[in-house]
Amino acid sequence: MSRQYMTLGFYHGFNKMFRPTYDIFDCEGNPVYADTKAIKKLIEDKVISDSTDRDGLERHLIHEGVLHVNGHLLDGIALDRAKQEPISVDIPPMEDEKRFVLAWNTLNKIPVRRGKSTRGVKLPIGQFPEGTPIIDIRRQLIPVFPEFDIEFAIEEGVNLMLIKRREAMLQNPAA
Repeated sequence: MSRQYMTLGFYHGFNKMFRPTYDIFDCEGNPVYADTKAIKKLIEDKVISDSTDRDGLERHLIHEGVLHVNGHLLDGIALDRAKQEPISVDIPPMEDEKRFVLAWNTLNKIPVRRGKSTRGVKLPIGQFPEGTPIIDIRRQLIPVFPEFDIEFAIEEGVNLMLIKRREAMLQNPAA
């Protein structure tokens, strides 16, 4: 395989003829590795225990070099939901993302009505009076976490930002 990935989705379901299907896609929906026939062959060869053995499949993908050693093979539905969720972090954080995820989740705990805080809050990034737009509070994370694209997280969703960041870091390790 010529390219490695940090986050992949394992999709399983049924086709129009109610036959089971198994596929592995990247975060953009492109097929990456295997298909139903290849997954069944892995089960037959005892590489994975059954069609729901996502951990075994993840280990196999790492061994094959498709998935990075620190990468994750997520359930396809969970990956799709995470990409659509704009605010809460629904994917497992990498080691260098834990502080950012903690800060982002702390901001999610601020009581909000119509996009503005309902009470004054004191945070390590500053003190904010009641009525401060939550987006302005999130933007205060930019100087604290310059390696994260906070604007993209606000506009497109935090999970999608983290996934794109991981893939970009994998493709350009010096960046």
